[in-house]
Amino acid sequence: MTLAAMAATALVSLSAGSALAEQTEIRFGWWGNEARAANTLKVIEMFEEKYPDITVKAEYSGYNGYQTRLSTQFAGGAEPDISQVLLAWLPLFSKDGDGFYDINEVSDTIDLSQFLQSTLDQVTINGRLQGVPVGSTGFLFVWNKVPWEEAGLDYPETWDDLFEDAGLMRERLGEDYYPIDPTIQGSILISLSWAMQKYNVNFVDPDKPEIAMTEEQIADWLSFFKRLEDEHVMVSIKDRIALGGAEKPTTEMSEWVEGKWGGIYSQDATLTSRGDTLPDGLDQLDVGPYVMIPGAETTGMMSRTGFVYSISKNSEHPEAAAKFINYLTTDPDVARVIGVSRAIPASKAQWDVLVSENLIPPIQVEGTDQITELTEAGLVPKFSLYFEHPLMYRLLYDTFEQLSFGKITPEQGAESLMKKGNRILSKL
Repeated sequence: MTLAAMAATALVSLSAGSALAEQTEIRFGWWGNEARAANTLKVIEMFEEKYPDITVKAEYSGYNGYQTRLSTQFAGGAEPDISQVLLAWLPLFSKDGDGFYDINEVSDTIDLSQFLQSTLDQVTINGRLQGVPVGSTGFLFVWNKVPWEEAGLDYPETWDDLFEDAGLMRERLGEDYYPIDPTIQGSILISLSWAMQKYNVNFVDPDKPEIAMTEEQIADWLSFFKRLEDEHVMVSIKDRIALGGAEKPTTEMSEWVEGKWGGIYSQDATLTSRGDTLPDGLDQLDVGPYVMIPGAETTGMMSRTGFVYSISKNSEHPEAAAKFINYLTTDPDVARVIGVSRAIPASKAQWDVLVSENLIPPIQVEGTDQITELTEAGLVPKFSLYFEHPLMYRLLYDTFEQLSFGKITPEQGAESLMKKGNRILSKL
């Protein structure tokens, strides 16, 4: 072998060794069904083709047991570089904001300008950005056209309209007709929306773990909930239980399919499923105006990201992890593969692709645009990360169920929510 050939061989060997030395592996943990796993694995392949120096090791499972496994990994300092984390879990893993890598530190890699500031604020603790929002969702008034047209009624714009429509619908169509069916969660959130519009204060303080409403304001909220049930505006929790279950999906109820229930308080992320059992599908549904107290300074709508991609504070490769998260959440090609299987994309670039290429139904575009417009107008409030904590939700569910059955008064319910709520929050 000539000296030149030997030198060339040495250079090739050095180059190969350098390439191997620079190869980075990151671990990505998430939950999901088989369809979500398949499209996520496809996206990982696409990323590795675009960035051949980074390998992504997939660690996925079903939802059941995921949090327990992740908690065990965190306890041992063996968590993935990137974890899919529910918004409600952030205080569990990062109470003071130091449980995850601060995404602000890699803002030159992750295009945070793609996300609404209000959405980023939701996942910020003590100034530290805990993760990148994957999707965003909010609640809307979605109406089933049939009973409204049969009763000759326009969709309500104010609460007074809604109460008047309830009486007219019942008078013109029958005792078993209701303007809206909300489920327990919807019952809580619809009545809370009204209370927040009236008092411009949230039940749980968005910035600290304590009840923000006064006991009198809570009692007024609970009284309004009872009025909605008693005046036939919404299907009561008591009646829902008698019909097969308080949390049974509206779409599985025969009254919804037959057009006897005029609407639902629905998240835009699940809006398209509301037409699955209707004779005319989505063509039978309309997104109505958000029902308001005239002049209110907030809608009281709960709008939040469902989950985030967080970087481990122990990751040895935060830049590589950030590069992958940016690809997952902002790349247009990823949006074409994943669509809305991980909720409505939180980033503008991915949302724009779905809209411009007609990859989502027009009614979902209309619903999400309404939420975005209300958010940009400053009418969508911030909710506490603790509001959806399992212990808080159990307290709310039990209280509202007892109210529906007449076992307690609104005043008794308010006293319980105030005392027990603060006790729970003080321990979180």
